[in-house]
Amino acid sequence: MMIAGKLGAVGVSIIGLMTLAGVTPASATPDAKPCAYSESGGRAWYNHCTSDGSHIQIMVTLTVGGNVGPICVKPGENDLGPSWRTKGAFYNGKLC
Repeated sequence: MMIAGKLGAVGVSIIGLMTLAGVTPASATPDAKPCAYSESGGRAWYNHCTSDGSHIQIMVTLTVGGNVGPICVKPGENDLGPSWRTKGAFYNGKLC
């Protein structure tokens, strides 16, 4: 119990130092999109979460017409257009 309490305080201190240094934890960014497909603000997004800078191929599933792609996306958030037109998107396992 004593160790867990000390670890908790250390974790809070590290987050406090990161915030003071200008680094914010991922959970502290309210506008950040989740990894992979999501919708917000009437738009469809594919967020390619990577640390290696890779570009990947995705397939986009439209509400009418099935799959479109492959589409090459860069690391980070990629706007796929209006959300009314898109049902989803998925990584097809290939780099581009």
